[in-house]
Amino acid sequence: MKPIFLVITLFISGFTFSQSKLKLNNVDLTKFIKDIMVSKTGQDETIILYWFSDIYWDVFAAKDPKTLSPEIVKQFKEMLGNKSVFVAVAGKVNPYTQKFEAKSEDELRKTFVVKFKGKNYKAIPDSKLSGELKIISESLGQMFSRMLGDFGSGLVFFYTEIVDENGQNALDPYSNDELTISVSSIQHTFHLPLPSLFMDAKCSNDGELFPANYEFCPYHGSKLIIQ
Repeated sequence: MKPIFLVITLFISGFTFSQSKLKLNNVDLTKFIKDIMVSKTGQDETIILYWFSDIYWDVFAAKDPKTLSPEIVKQFKEMLGNKSVFVAVAGKVNPYTQKFEAKSEDELRKTFVVKFKGKNYKAIPDSKLSGELKIISESLGQMFSRMLGDFGSGLVFFYTEIVDENGQNALDPYSNDELTISVSSIQHTFHLPLPSLFMDAKCSNDGELFPANYEFCPYHGSKLIIQ
């Protein structure tokens, strides 16, 4: 069980990408987190959603192999199988107590849907998850609760299993697909591939860099140079 607890201590498209893939240890973590996180704050509620794709673990292992070794990543992926992990929290600050009041797990589970290639997928029920995955979810939940208080205690873990014709995880961050996540009052589409995994494109006029999912310079209108 040791690898589980080592893992616990961590935690727009349409055209074909031809930019060079970055080596994982060269991926900018700030850009990467921005690609996999959605946040929305309105009058009624605050929602944060993360998509922990397969590549997430590899990126962090490449950045800090002493903390998260390739062996641990391999064992964790074996536990996950073909499942993808999403984490969400939704709620609002009570104006009287100034405390964050999170929506219940049941409320979020009723609204959580992944739309992919014309099909809708709900989260796998807890009763069908392995004991190891339940331990990971519970332990991470406790850790976030200690770190983030009421906000962290409201985090809910969702596991989905969306596979291709070969039985592999179809939610590939390098693909040219898109997936739409609905949870609570938010609906967000992840346009793939994730641009942070590729070298930035360059403006031919002034050399300014833009994310890899930009085809044209937004200021000059010229086609960006692929690096």
